Amino acid sequence: MLVVGDWVLRDVERDVAAHAPERGGALLGPRLRPLVTRFVADPDGASTDATWAPSRALDAAVKTLEREDGLELKGVVHSHPPHRSGPSEQDVRELARGLERNPHLACYLAPVVTRGAATPLAAHEVALPSGRISWFAAWRAPGNGAAVLPFPLRVLPLLRDLERLAHALGARDPTMLLADAGAGLAPAGRLALPGGLALLVLAGEHYPAQPPVLLATRGDEVEQLEISWRLSTPEDQRLLDGTRAVLVPPGPYRRVFGPRDGAALTADPEKAALAGWTARLGGEAPEAAAAALHGALLARGAGLLSASLRSRRVLVAGLGSVGSYVAEQLARSGVGALSLLDPERVEAANLSRTAYAAEDVGRSKTEALARRLLAIAPAAEIALHAKAVQDLSPGELDALVRAADLVVAATDDPAAQRALDRFAYARGRPALFVGLYAGANGGEVILTVPERTACYLCATRARHAVERGAGAVARAIDYGTGRLAGESALGADIQHVASAAVKLALSLLLPGGKLGALAEAAVAEGTSYLTLSTVPRYWFYPQVFGDVPGQGAFQSVWLSPVRAPDCPVCGAAAGRVEPLDVPLRAPSREALAALLADGDGAAPR
Repeated sequence: MLVVGDWVLRDVERDVAAHAPERGGALLGPRLRPLVTRFVADPDGASTDATWAPSRALDAAVKTLEREDGLELKGVVHSHPPHRSGPSEQDVRELARGLERNPHLACYLAPVVTRGAATPLAAHEVALPSGRISWFAAWRAPGNGAAVLPFPLRVLPLLRDLERLAHALGARDPTMLLADAGAGLAPAGRLALPGGLALLVLAGEHYPAQPPVLLATRGDEVEQLEISWRLSTPEDQRLLDGTRAVLVPPGPYRRVFGPRDGAALTADPEKAALAGWTARLGGEAPEAAAAALHGALLARGAGLLSASLRSRRVLVAGLGSVGSYVAEQLARSGVGALSLLDPERVEAANLSRTAYAAEDVGRSKTEALARRLLAIAPAAEIALHAKAVQDLSPGELDALVRAADLVVAATDDPAAQRALDRFAYARGRPALFVGLYAGANGGEVILTVPERTACYLCATRARHAVERGAGAVARAIDYGTGRLAGESALGADIQHVASAAVKLALSLLLPGGKLGALAEAAVAEGTSYLTLSTVPRYWFYPQVFGDVPGQGAFQSVWLSPVRAPDCPVCGAAAGRVEPLDVPLRAPSREALAALLADGDGAAPR
C-alpha cells in the first residue's frame, strides 16, 4: 500500500487545489519504497483550464533532488475541473511516456485533484480542504501502453501530530524533512523549542501504530528520548502524550530524572540510575520537588522530629531484616544521608521480613535498599558499600565511621560488631548494636556513647555469660555457603526489636529535644543495654517481675553494663588499642608463615 505524508497533502492543497485547474507538480520519496514525502510545485508549467504540462524547471528540480537528497520521482499530480476525478486519455498517454522515461519504476503515480463539495470518498481518495485528491497509478501494458488503476493509500499523519505537539510545547511550526538515523531515510519533523533545544521526530511508514524516534539536540549534543507508546491511546494523542511524559514544558529545557509519570526529582544521572528513574527534559526544579517531599516526611512527626535530621548521616552495617527496616524508618523520619554496608544479594527468602521486593531478588542489598529509600526520600544522599566489614581495610572502615553521626551495627556477626565497636568508640561516635535471640523470642539494643557508657565489648562479656547459663542460642553456620544460617522467626517479632533501635537512633540524633530524652535518660542512669521479649515468660524476666500478673509478651528490661578497666576499647586510656592497628580479618595460614619466617626466608621449626 502507498503511504503519503500529510504534509505532502498540505502542500498539494496550497499549490494545486486552492487554485483553478489545471496546475500540477511532482511527487518524490525515498528510493525503492512506496512512500511519498515531497511535493514540488510547478508554477511555470504550461496549463489551460483543461490541460497541464510540466515545465523544464520542474524537471531540473526533480533531478537535483534525486542527485543530492537521495529521493526518486514517484509520479506527478495535477488538477482537473470538478467532477473529472479520473485520468483523461491524454493523461494515460503521458503516463505511458513517463514509465518509458523511468524504467526503474514499477509504477508511476498519477493522482488527480478536483475542487468542490466532497461526495463519499472511495478507498483511493483523500479529502482536501478545497475538494479531494484521487490516487491513481500507471503500470506498463503491452505495446508500450499504460494501465491506469485506482491506487489505495494510507496517510501518515505526522504533520498533524507535530503541530499539536508544537502548540503544547510552545514551539514554532514544525519543519518537515527526511532524516537518516542509521536505518535509511525516514520522514521527520523538527521543532525548535525555547532555550536552544530542538526536537527531531523520525517516523516510519507504520506510524502511528509504531512509535517514532525522538532525538533532542542542543548544539552538538544529541540525546534519544525513550517514550511510552500506548496503542490504547487514540492515534492523534499518542505522540503528544508520549512526548509530554519526557519533555515537560515550560522551558528552558534541561535533563532531569524522576519516576515514570511522576515529578522530576534530580538532575544527577548517578542518583537516577540508582533509583531507577527515567530521563526527561524540562524546566522543572527537581531539587525543589525533592526538598518539598523531604519536608513532608516531618509533617506527622511535628514536635518530635526536626529538620536538622537532614544534615545527619547514619552508617547502617548489615542490611538484613533489622538493618533494612532501620534504614527505611530513618529515611522516612527525615535522616538526610545513609551509608549502607552489606556484601550480600537479595534472596527470595529475604522477602518475608525485610524491606525488599520481588524485583530486588538477585540485586545487591545495597542497591536494592538504596532504590527503596530514594523512592521514599528522593533528596536523601545514599552511599553504597557492597562489602563485609572484614573485607574493608581498617582505613576504609575508619573513614566510614568518621563520616557518620551514628553507627547502627546489625550484622549478625560478632567479629564485625566488635570491629564497629572499636572504631565508633575511638572516634567519638554513638552507636547502636542490634541483635535477635534464637527464633526472635527476644532481642537487644545496646547503646554506646563514648566515655559515657560501656562499649559493646564490655556489654556483651556479661551478656554472653548470662546467656550461656540461661541456654541462649548461638547462631549456627550454613556450611554450604559459609554464612550464618537463617533463623525461623516472625517479621513482626524482629521489627519489634528493630523499632526500639529506630527510636533510640532518632533520640541520639536529636539531643536536647523531646525525643532526645529517651537516650539521654538511659545514658545518665547507666542503663544502656535494652533487652526485649516477644514471647511470654522469657529468659530471666519471670525472676525480675516475680508473681506480677500478666507475664506475657511484650516485656523489656534495661541492664547496666560496666566498663572494664582493662578493656582495650573503653577501659583506662593507657590500655586502649588504636583500632587502625587491629586487623579486621584473621591472617591466613600463608600470611602467618610469612610473619614467622626468619631472616633468610625459612620458616622456623
